[in-house]
Amino acid sequence: MKRRDFLKSAAISAGALAAIPGFANAGRIEPGKEEKAPEGPVTLYIECRLMGQHKDNFLDAMGKLSQEMKKKKGFLSLSLKNMVGDSTMVKNYPSDLKGVLKTAYLDAAKQNTMPLFYSLFLRFESYRDLKASKASEAFAKIIKQYGPISKNYHEGVYVTVSAGDRKRIYTSRKEIIEFLKTQKDAPREDLVTVNNHVGIFTKDKEAFNKASTALLKIAQDTFRPAKGDYDYNPRFPEGQPGSYQNRHYRKAVTTEILQSAFSAGGMTHYLFHGTWQTVWDHENSHLDIRFREGVMKLFPYIVEGPVEPFYKTAILENA
Repeated sequence: MKRRDFLKSAAISAGALAAIPGFANAGRIEPGKEEKAPEGPVTLYIECRLMGQHKDNFLDAMGKLSQEMKKKKGFLSLSLKNMVGDSTMVKNYPSDLKGVLKTAYLDAAKQNTMPLFYSLFLRFESYRDLKASKASEAFAKIIKQYGPISKNYHEGVYVTVSAGDRKRIYTSRKEIIEFLKTQKDAPREDLVTVNNHVGIFTKDKEAFNKASTALLKIAQDTFRPAKGDYDYNPRFPEGQPGSYQNRHYRKAVTTEILQSAFSAGGMTHYLFHGTWQTVWDHENSHLDIRFREGVMKLFPYIVEGPVEPFYKTAILENA
């Protein structure tokens, strides 16, 4: 399925989100002509939708899939996330509207006016291990039983360019493998995931990766109130909780830049995947001038997006 169609179907169903920009087809899990299989750890990323009455059965099936995949060679982690809302700050809405869409998808699904939307991240040490696991085939078998809309889903293979947490930034293959098999967003933690979808021309990939890794570092290092702010408190070295009434925010828990392993039509797609303690921490971070300056270095390259939904983790299985 084209991500253009997947995200627009969410947007149209939600009404207020109908302005979501289009995406080209990034659903490639095999190398194209003159492309090579990626080296190092990879992620099979899948977006799907289903009607609410199938939720319990689907989650049960996905729980069994996580246990099946955990036994496969090279398995690092599996996380299934339910789309709950959409970031307003990434759309540059006025600050008095921040967070207004934070649960828009989920609220509409509860009223039976749109389906549930899920994203699956299945991580393996290598592309060869991913293919040998038959993960794509196993998911296809699960999803096909939930009606016509669920047969039309998006999947793609991605590589991790860089990642980070509150301790450091990870860029080497060894570091990224360790990061991917120790994901922090367990359901019991009740963290908020963001998954920013953008597309660039493949010829700009090297420059974009460098600039986006710099932005990732900003997300991991900045917080408010920061040193030098009039209300800084050294008892909160990672920031204070954000809210609608303030511009405080805590450092991102984790961040990750995922790049599509295979190009399509001269385009490369990215997922800026991160976890935050709350929606407000995320939204307020995007009001910070330090973050905005970093984003401005990326904008010249972005030709699709950004689209940045919020998610809650339903299943997490680490190696």
